[in-house]
Amino acid sequence: MSNFFNNGQRMPNIFERARAYEDGNEGYVQQQRPKRNIVINTNRLWYGEDSTVSAFLATAYDEQGNTIDSMRGYFLEPGTDYNRAKREGSDTAIMSGEYEVIPQNEMKKRIAIRNGIKENNIALKYDWYIDNPPGRSGIAIHGGKTGENTTGCFIPGDSFEPNKEKSNYVINNNQKKEELFRFFYNYGHNGIKINVGPDLEDWYK
Repeated sequence: MSNFFNNGQRMPNIFERARAYEDGNEGYVQQQRPKRNIVINTNRLWYGEDSTVSAFLATAYDEQGNTIDSMRGYFLEPGTDYNRAKREGSDTAIMSGEYEVIPQNEMKKRIAIRNGIKENNIALKYDWYIDNPPGRSGIAIHGGKTGENTTGCFIPGDSFEPNKEKSNYVINNNQKKEELFRFFYNYGHNGIKINVGPDLEDWYK
């Protein structure tokens, strides 16, 4: 993936920044990266028996808070049950709220600190994680298509369709995942926030 400054220097991605930090060279990285950040707003709008669909808008901002880019899509989550959403392994959508989206390296650091274990003893499967939703762990953004492919994670897609059993599925999921991850790499250098919800009915309260 290429991303360059006006002077032709390539901007280090978030994984390179993590490695530079580990090598004691974080000052070099801080000097080169622009202070861009991303905010993702989602709205849960379709509920199936084993899945939930949200529309999302991801907006990138510069250091002055000006919008510099945006993208839209849908997220597929498991079915929503707020009575169980805070239980580990509940196979439900997470609670609505504001969370950080962080890369695998940062997720390992936080798990190690919280649990008093070494990072090299932590095995993670995905590139991007939603940090610390109440009562849950391992909530990631990854590929897939139906509610069977997620136990709490977010599956991006271009659009969605419900089937006869009310089990939603997302369309062009792999392409949208790659588009979203490129958006993270290009603009998420100073942090990524995701606002999960409000649910559609909250707009009418």
